[in-house]
Amino acid sequence: MTDDHQDYAAAGFTGALQPGRRAALVVVDPVRAYVDPDCGLYAGVEEPVERMRELTTAARAAGVHVAITTMALSADGSNAEVFFRKVPALAAYLPGASTGAFVDGLEPQGGDTLVPKQYPSAFFGTSLAADLVARGVDTLFIAGLSTSGCIRATATDAMQHGFVPIVVREAVGDRLPSVHEANLFDIAAKIGEVWSMDRVLEHWNVA
Repeated sequence: MTDDHQDYAAAGFTGALQPGRRAALVVVDPVRAYVDPDCGLYAGVEEPVERMRELTTAARAAGVHVAITTMALSADGSNAEVFFRKVPALAAYLPGASTGAFVDGLEPQGGDTLVPKQYPSAFFGTSLAADLVARGVDTLFIAGLSTSGCIRATATDAMQHGFVPIVVREAVGDRLPSVHEANLFDIAAKIGEVWSMDRVLEHWNVA
């Protein structure tokens, strides 16, 4: 099959993925470093952060399992110090850094899965995929804050682990808006789905 759209259409491929029977919400890096004025890494993500809060609250109310990721220096015995040296602002993620704390309202709660991850994806060096499979999860809704690629990488990894990845448009933010839009386009075209928050809430029957 070629990359010609007519060939895809003739084969019955619409590009739309259908969510499965059981979903989880993965919130990528809701860490204060992104919004702390002293860190200076991000700007203009206040609205996505508020939508992340609403989405996380709605997921718990709907019985959708919540997994929250945070950067870790060592997740599987490897070391991410080189990455921190390349991006000094991310030193805020280091243990004990005040800006490494979770954004208010996005802290893990009892029953949530907390995932220490390595850049850039929620799955690298973790047992998240196995944990979700054990819970019967086959669809991942993805929200969070992205260093110009974390959301796309999370969606890609989710797909490669056999999950249907659905990114919630209003509940993701990025420090580089143009790159962010390109990533969302790529996700919708090649990887998974990009849904509006209203559509997600309706799907969860909490609209």
